[in-house]
Amino acid sequence: MARKRVDTERRVQIVEALHKCLIVKSFNETSIKDIAAEAGVNHGVLHYYFSSKEEILLTYIDYIIDLYKEQYAQWLAERDGRISADRQFIIDIFTFMRERITLNKNLSKVFIEIWEIGSYNKKVRAKLQKAYGEWIQNVSEIIGKKISNKKTIDIMSRALVAYFEGMALFSIIMPPGDFHASEILAWVEDYVIKSID
Repeated sequence: MARKRVDTERRVQIVEALHKCLIVKSFNETSIKDIAAEAGVNHGVLHYYFSSKEEILLTYIDYIIDLYKEQYAQWLAERDGRISADRQFIIDIFTFMRERITLNKNLSKVFIEIWEIGSYNKKVRAKLQKAYGEWIQNVSEIIGKKISNKKTIDIMSRALVAYFEGMALFSIIMPPGDFHASEILAWVEDYVIKSID
């Protein structure tokens, strides 16, 4: 059992090293040696746990998505585990998405890279499609507490997820003085909340 724990910890150490590498350079520019050095392991140890750089990336995507799902589950548990229709819950969920995901510059920077890779790599695209499908479903559950029209729920959920992801991209790409992400996010969130009240 101890060996399995060590193996799991080592794999996490390696995928977290990939994350740190992707903050400073692209996936294509990041070598296996870079990842191994950041993880504090030698090249051979890294290959014991992962057969390729792509496998590390695919594991990283699962890891980071699971990490944010756990944060959401913990956040929800702190609110008695219930998705609520009240205004404050919706404000809180927008705040959670904005602060922990959309305006997380390191996460956004890495995911811009992953989106690019997903545009031509079917395995990466499939992981992203699954993750976004789950996120859209979660948003649908929240909106569904306020709106009964299924088509409206579906369109609004997809639009909100796309909006938050677009804002993540803009928060990285646009000059800070020209683009006030927090202000724009707050305005749109307020507009959405008023429209479903």
